[in-house]
Amino acid sequence: MAAGQDSAQSTNDNKLLCMAEMVSNIESSCSKPDVRGYYVALEDILSQYLRKCFHTNFTSSRALHTMLPDLGSGVTAYFKRLSETFIYPQTIEVVPTFVPASQINSEIEFELEHNLTNSHDGWILDPMGLGTIYNFDGFEDLTAYVDTPFVLGGKSESLQWGDIHPYFQNTSTYYNKALQKFIIVVLPLDGNVKLLYYRRDVFEAHNISVPRSWDEVLNVATILDGLKLDLNNDTVPDNAFCFERRKDCHQSYFDLISILAPYMQYNGSSQGVIFEPQDVKDPQKNPAMVLNPAMERALNIYKKLYDLSPNINAEAKCDSSGAAPADAGRGMAKSFASGTCLMGVGLGDFFKEFKASAFRGQLGVAPMPGSFEVLDRASNQLVGCTPILCPYATRVTVAKTETMNASTLASGAAGVPVSNSAGNSATPPGPSTATTAWLNRAPFAAGGGWVAAVNARTVDYRNLSINFFMHLSAVEESWARVLDPSSPFDPYRLAHFSNISRWVAAGYNDNDTINYLTAANDSFNDRNIVLDLRVPSTKLFRDIFDSAIVNLTSGSSVQDVVSMLNATFSKIFMDPQQKQFRDLFAQIYFNTINYNNIDNLNESALGESDGGGGSPSWLPIAIVLPTVGALLLIAAGVVYEVRNNRKHKNLFGKVVPPGVGPDTTILVSEIQDYALLPNALQTEVVERMLKEHNDCLRRLLLRHSGYEGSSEGDSFVLAFHSPKDALLFAMEAQAELLKVAWPEEVLALGNSAPLYVQGIMSTGKQKALDDILDGSEEPIPTGAKIKALTPGLGAHDHGHSGHFGSSGATLPSLVNVPPTETYTFSNACRRAWKEASKDDANKVLIFRGPRVRMGLHAGVHSEHDITHSKADGRTTYSGDTVDMARAVAQAAQGGTVLLSEETYKKLPLERLWDKYLVLHMGEHRLREAMAHLNLYHALNRTLEGRLAYVGPMTSLLQVDPGVLDAPVGCVTVAFMNVVGAQTLLSWNADVAQQAIKIFHTVVGEELKRRKGYLVEAVDGLFLAAFQRPSDAILWALECNEAMIKQDWPEDLLAHELCEELVISTPTKEGEVINTVVFRGLRLKTGVDTGQVLGEVHAMTGRMTYRGKVMNRAARIASTASTGQVLCSSDSWQLAMTADSQAMLTNKVSGTSLGQFRLKGVAEKIEIYHCRKVSNVAPARRASSLVMSMADHWKWEQHLAAHPGGANSGGAGNVMGGGPVGPEDILLGGDSIRAAMLSPRSFSRRTGSFRQRNGSDLDATNTAQLGIELAADGA
Repeated sequence: MAAGQDSAQSTNDNKLLCMAEMVSNIESSCSKPDVRGYYVALEDILSQYLRKCFHTNFTSSRALHTMLPDLGSGVTAYFKRLSETFIYPQTIEVVPTFVPASQINSEIEFELEHNLTNSHDGWILDPMGLGTIYNFDGFEDLTAYVDTPFVLGGKSESLQWGDIHPYFQNTSTYYNKALQKFIIVVLPLDGNVKLLYYRRDVFEAHNISVPRSWDEVLNVATILDGLKLDLNNDTVPDNAFCFERRKDCHQSYFDLISILAPYMQYNGSSQGVIFEPQDVKDPQKNPAMVLNPAMERALNIYKKLYDLSPNINAEAKCDSSGAAPADAGRGMAKSFASGTCLMGVGLGDFFKEFKASAFRGQLGVAPMPGSFEVLDRASNQLVGCTPILCPYATRVTVAKTETMNASTLASGAAGVPVSNSAGNSATPPGPSTATTAWLNRAPFAAGGGWVAAVNARTVDYRNLSINFFMHLSAVEESWARVLDPSSPFDPYRLAHFSNISRWVAAGYNDNDTINYLTAANDSFNDRNIVLDLRVPSTKLFRDIFDSAIVNLTSGSSVQDVVSMLNATFSKIFMDPQQKQFRDLFAQIYFNTINYNNIDNLNESALGESDGGGGSPSWLPIAIVLPTVGALLLIAAGVVYEVRNNRKHKNLFGKVVPPGVGPDTTILVSEIQDYALLPNALQTEVVERMLKEHNDCLRRLLLRHSGYEGSSEGDSFVLAFHSPKDALLFAMEAQAELLKVAWPEEVLALGNSAPLYVQGIMSTGKQKALDDILDGSEEPIPTGAKIKALTPGLGAHDHGHSGHFGSSGATLPSLVNVPPTETYTFSNACRRAWKEASKDDANKVLIFRGPRVRMGLHAGVHSEHDITHSKADGRTTYSGDTVDMARAVAQAAQGGTVLLSEETYKKLPLERLWDKYLVLHMGEHRLREAMAHLNLYHALNRTLEGRLAYVGPMTSLLQVDPGVLDAPVGCVTVAFMNVVGAQTLLSWNADVAQQAIKIFHTVVGEELKRRKGYLVEAVDGLFLAAFQRPSDAILWALECNEAMIKQDWPEDLLAHELCEELVISTPTKEGEVINTVVFRGLRLKTGVDTGQVLGEVHAMTGRMTYRGKVMNRAARIASTASTGQVLCSSDSWQLAMTADSQAMLTNKVSGTSLGQFRLKGVAEKIEIYHCRKVSNVAPARRASSLVMSMADHWKWEQHLAAHPGGANSGGAGNVMGGGPVGPEDILLGGDSIRAAMLSPRSFSRRTGSFRQRNGSDLDATNTAQLGIELAADGA
């Protein structure tokens, strides 16, 4: 006993010594603050104390959350492995969230913009968003960390910042004007630069020199095309050049800037290529340098090389859908490696794809071609390079013809210098004389390469995040990425460029590797390297150039394309109402291109902007419409539609009447309330009004190849050869009707009077608006969405000061609406605009004159519906198509264009989204004899204010709600899943599809009854949104009940996932009551309520949602067991507060299951199990946790010590009388249920409900399991 006491005393003394040491360490930490921060130092000390004195580990209160781009299965698996094995100083759970690469920047901006309290701790991002994100104060300053060793897994590790190429060291910094110094804000993970790739074997065999200028590239490409080689033996001549033609790959911007760069930038990186730094602050000047001979030269070269590239359909889908734009050129890299083309420009993909090429070892690589001429910005003319004008140019030997007229040289192949060496040209054939000239190169760092950043706002996890990303950027992990041939990561460390043997050991050819690394390293060392844009609306600017290339390659002249580019940029930058955007743009532009010129940043070049410093202002809004940039794209005509002036016209210029066919579209137009006008106006006035109306429509009709079938009074029946032509006519007609010289008497009428509207601006602190074009959803940018936002969740426009459309009207905002309020999208639109007077600033004219409604229907299927008159040569239309178009028109309100579903399906919306909105208006029954059909409202973006005045459709019955009925603001979201849907589809696809169709029909009908809004229905998923959580809960419960009553296929009921399960319950009288628990498909549902960002998708016209509530609801659903309806405490409390009577009437009860930490959700969530009291509920609740034997034993002991019924009160008391913490519930609940009730405890068809030991369940056990049995004698 004494020995035991001595041992205990010794243990206590040791603990006291440990504690004293810990106190001393804390005091030392206070006197000498750790560079990582006081909080982190305390965390380290506490970890050491617990580990040394108590032999246990200390962990943070939650996992480290990172947001990473989805870059393909191989890279994603690598990131997951790295996350799972991260050790600091013990194993820390790292939870990565993978986002499509093309969307990750917009997601990061969304987190910072809305100041989400549970945002990610760090990100990997596309550098194009650096300027905007830095302006949110989102980046942690990493300057003090990059040279500090860190410990991972007991090993000291170093970032070795000095090994990172100086170019990437420079571009990882951002200028802090307050501190007047550069700070490091990102860690490089990737190195992007465009290079020229060519086949060495071909060039040597045909004595062709490596082209040094773009004119020489064109000459060489012309020669290669003339050789008609077929070296890959595919029976098709190898193409001379690799240019990506597919618009979906978004490569044309990068390729065009690569050509343009050496003509525009010749005085260092701070000179810029696209925008003139000296003009970005001048409101009287357009800073975009597009109207000049350099741009014309670049477009000419691009078009000629494009014609020599593989003939791939421009509308085809990109191989790298979802990739960041700079990384989407993999398709051309594969074409080059396969021998389809013999020369091209690209990133490191070309080199990596060549690793497995049949032509391995024959890869030639050179820095990007340059130019002997540059644009003199003072005279706006191309002039020859001189050592003074082009200080970074190199002197080379050329033929005189090359220096005389480069544009003439580019038109043919004569004078191409020939040699067997890559860099030294011999005398070319022909009579020209050799001379010397100065060659200006400007290699283009397209995209910039992926970087990692740490969220400055999640302070408590800053150190973990820094160490995780430093480990990711460190030497060994960097090698794992850059050597992977499938990854988009290219070399960025000095070791990557010098250690050739490591590349060779990884399987790359030594000659190919040397050529690639030499060219890449030389490019990064070039002081004239071109930095890609990192400014607000970079995505928009790229889209403008992409669209210009579409024009160019579709038949527009170079001069027309240049003019359109200039007009577009002029309207963006010279609008006086865009001053805030221009100031912010200027600040960020200088910060990102003048990285090597501190003096420029500190002096007057920047100036003081009114609101440019610090974070952007904030603006709470109810509905966000496309930015001025997107609308100016439309106004300038940059999105090109090839329109042959003689299309659908005969030799005399008259439109050929459309015939029978699925694309023939009938448009019926009418003036609203026309029958009432004769009572309000004199006949002469009505006749003048009709003449103006008819003249306007007929004037536009020929332009859109439309044919006038008939007209009577105010009504026209017009026929078009395609739905697109009909839509374009309708859209232009609605805009032109505002300009008609209507009689004053008509304009004096109430419904015909001019109506101006104005966006309601908040009087509180403003939030900056989201860049509507950031983060594309292939093939449509997110600019193709209207955003309906809850108060306080404004969309950020990167400096656009709240204006849309050419009219300059202000963006609407929601005033004095509580953040918890729920409203329909229609109500949001009404709140967003107010009526304005003619003299108000920022007004928009949305109505003027008679309000004309139009209906469109596509498809004339019978020749009997088309009548040709020999007497007057006219063609008229009748039959079902005209009847449908007229019914659609009569369902519309004045000023509205409605489309039938057949018309909507045939529209090329991917090419129209930036001009017009198409909104789903729900499913309607228009006439007794007509079937139900979906209607769509088409709206010119310049008239978006009309959304505030769209009344209900005048149909017989609205069967299904439309987007105007969709809830926005504080929304309840329900995820309903069919249990085992994929298993059933794999088992018997036909039977499963039949069952899922029944499921969709039943839950859809229940959804209509509960006034819910269908968001998505795919296979076994049904996603719905509700204004009230009570409706969502009742909908889910009623769907469970409905599943039992359906007429399911017998084969389905024989499957164990769908068989009938019955509970037999004895009564006091000795009778047995059988209750069907499951029969057919089984469901589980998760419900949550919260603020959402609602977006009207351009392709579907339906409302989509994003926000934390979506993830929470999905996770709650995944946590549910078969038959369960689970909801968050927010949903439950709101349902019981706002709709308690409905819940009580339907006998809905809720039991708190405790607080849970769900995957991907930072905060713990209290979850309620909802059920109807009269029903038997399924017993088990699933969990993603695996319980250890020790935990299992602990819970068995707890149950043994605390017998008794369930406590449905607080989250901490779930079973028995003793307090149980939320963590215990999370760890133990499922295993306890599994221990007491096996999956086979239910009898099949008939039988009793038993425990494992065979005894019937008693009231205590059923209460513990959350099961309610029918009352005795019921």
